[in-house]
Amino acid sequence: MSTATLPRTDTPPPGSPRQAPDAAVSGIPAAAFAALATLTAMLGATASLHGVISGWGWMLQVFVVVTCIVVAANLVRCLSPRRYLGTLAGAVVAVLALTFLFFSNTAWLGVVPTGATYRALLKVWAMANEQMGSQVPPVETTGVIVFSICVWASAVALAVDALAFELRAAALAGIPLALLLSIASLFEPHGAGIMTVALTAVGYLLVLAASRWQSDTGSGRRRALELAGPHEAAGGHTSPGPQARGALLQGAALLAGALVALLVLPAAIPGFSKGMLTEGSRPSWGRIATNIDPMIALGNDLRNRSSGTVLRYFTDADSPTYLRTSVIGQLTADRWLPDPEASRVPATENLVTRAFPRAFESARPAYTRVITDRYRGAWMPLPGNAITLNGLGGNWGWSPDTGTLLAAEGQPPAAADYSVMSVNPQISAQMLAELSSSIPRGFFAEVDPQYLQLPEDVPGSLAEATEAAVGDVASDPYEQAVAIQDYLRSAAFRYSEQTPVEDGYDGSGMDVIDAFLQEKAGYCVHFASTMALMARELGIPSRLVTGYAPGTPTGESIAGQNGSELDEFTVSSRNAHAWPELYFPGAGWVAFEPTPGRGIPPDYAPALPAPDVDPTLNPTAPNASNSASASSAEASSEAAEAARGSGPGAGSPTSGLAGILLVVLLAGAAPWLVRRIQRSRRIARMALHGRADIRHGKETGPAAAWSELVALGLDFSWPMRLDESAGDYSRRLARSFPAAAESLNALAGAYERQRYARPGDEEDPAALEAALGEVRQALAASMGVGERLGRSLWPRSLFAPRPLGASGYASAR
Repeated sequence: MSTATLPRTDTPPPGSPRQAPDAAVSGIPAAAFAALATLTAMLGATASLHGVISGWGWMLQVFVVVTCIVVAANLVRCLSPRRYLGTLAGAVVAVLALTFLFFSNTAWLGVVPTGATYRALLKVWAMANEQMGSQVPPVETTGVIVFSICVWASAVALAVDALAFELRAAALAGIPLALLLSIASLFEPHGAGIMTVALTAVGYLLVLAASRWQSDTGSGRRRALELAGPHEAAGGHTSPGPQARGALLQGAALLAGALVALLVLPAAIPGFSKGMLTEGSRPSWGRIATNIDPMIALGNDLRNRSSGTVLRYFTDADSPTYLRTSVIGQLTADRWLPDPEASRVPATENLVTRAFPRAFESARPAYTRVITDRYRGAWMPLPGNAITLNGLGGNWGWSPDTGTLLAAEGQPPAAADYSVMSVNPQISAQMLAELSSSIPRGFFAEVDPQYLQLPEDVPGSLAEATEAAVGDVASDPYEQAVAIQDYLRSAAFRYSEQTPVEDGYDGSGMDVIDAFLQEKAGYCVHFASTMALMARELGIPSRLVTGYAPGTPTGESIAGQNGSELDEFTVSSRNAHAWPELYFPGAGWVAFEPTPGRGIPPDYAPALPAPDVDPTLNPTAPNASNSASASSAEASSEAAEAARGSGPGAGSPTSGLAGILLVVLLAGAAPWLVRRIQRSRRIARMALHGRADIRHGKETGPAAAWSELVALGLDFSWPMRLDESAGDYSRRLARSFPAAAESLNALAGAYERQRYARPGDEEDPAALEAALGEVRQALAASMGVGERLGRSLWPRSLFAPRPLGASGYASAR
């Protein structure tokens, strides 16, 4: 007995008009909702870049550009039925908006690009690449950086728009959004952030709903799902009842999945609550990250096992040469950075210096030549106590207080070859002890007060550690300083480059110091920072210095001034180092080495042995005579770390990025793979004969072939309606695809014979499979390459309301 049917209308054949005259008016709400959905998703994904890019000011330009794009694309799509015209309009508006915001002085009427605009674009893009390549997150917000962000945001917005509203592959629109989130997941210390991920997920769900809404309006494009039922109105126009319920069910499922993901992902996948790459990292893309971001990137340089030579230097110094890049004296802020606004004068051949203290009366001059092979930092490496500088081009600011060189603002980093004359005071333990005992306690009026300041949130662990370090030591500053160094180099502490990353206290600030004192494991940044703060706890002025520990001798030498011989040393990012300097009246700023197994302890503060530390982990030489073994020591260091699971691949930024991209690609290909498996199973069941099983997924023989045909119709937006019989559906498809008419009739006939006729001759499975292949080829030929790709990657039949089986669609007549 036949089921009750309602009047039907056939889906118009390809090429027929797709939009009714009043479609523009009726589609305005859908277009507005689509624009709002895309804007919400884009703002959520782009906001995750906060932390990768410093500040929030750049979000205004991104908001303006993305808003212009989505409004233009959806407005044009609402007014015109031509495919891809909306996305094309969005691209044109993106060019005009970017021109107006960044190149208006070169454009005609301020918005239309000209040849001058193109030339300016090439310069800006080169500057953006240079700034991105020479900085580590958070990248400074400059005009060229903001421009590059807007360009990438425009590209992602256009991709989301095309996938969701042109190709009708709305689910794939999540891939470009995920790429933005993955950038934050890699580089932002706290990951992409739950709030931005949640906002992006909400926007993505809105995009799915907007795509469905536009499909159900008078746009005329074939829908991925078309089900007739009791709510179908006369004339074949479907009322929104079934579609609305289906959309609600699918939306609820997606929302539930999103909520579960928000709860599971932070614990299961690194990068959402904590960045996959540690703060200050960036992919090298085949290049070595040579710039030192004080305090933060230093640890990443140390973990970079694949690093090569960063710079070379030649020197005739008779003591190990440390190269300093920056000095950090302000330890009361949340993040410890060198002060770029500190008093500076233009660097000249004869550097301006403060009056040297009494200890420099017997100082020996040293000549050092530095060649920055791959180093591209804004802070130029110099030996301590420099007095002359030759051969350095460009504009540099010299700080007599800190002995550091900072590039002028806007000066592009470049390779350099320069020479420095410095003086090395002959400081001894006896001298420091005598100076400390002869000066009243707290007599440090000649030092900037910032070097004595402590943060307001000093943890109790700092005072406890200081008390444990000095104990019954006499009250003179020198003995206390040595006691602190010995305490930090004792068996109570352990050198580790990985523990701070794994336990979440990598970087700077009092929270980091508190965690370090609790865990008692870290690297030079933690040891140096802690000693500086402990010294201030005792009233001793202190500051932090970042730069490079002594390099590895090559055995080569060159001739220096006055016929002296300059020995060559190579420095890699593994030599990146931080150490504290304490101030002693009469001696000036004196360096200490509290990091066990690293650097070279000075003669005036001989270090205790460093237990539990493999000596081969030290990439620097212990002294000038036996340092020739440094190369083998570094190789042993890599082997030891690899044995603990933290070898070259463990901290590789590129491997982390490749992993996240692989996850995204696999997630995008999952529906395609499931659909392939589903098709293969149906083809296998076509060889099983007998009466069709009415249960979905259990069909055999021609019934399995018919189920595959119904799925193909859904995949290519030619769905079978619930009120159609197999014959009706095959004839409707045959009228639109005459080339496949014979195959369609064969499939429908075989299925009807199996289902309704008496058992007879069995159908040939090979013939059924060949017929399905011809039908699929005909359906695919009606679409463009891009649309076919979208339908293959995101098959609609996987998400169709059940039942999808042939028995659920056919009606006996």
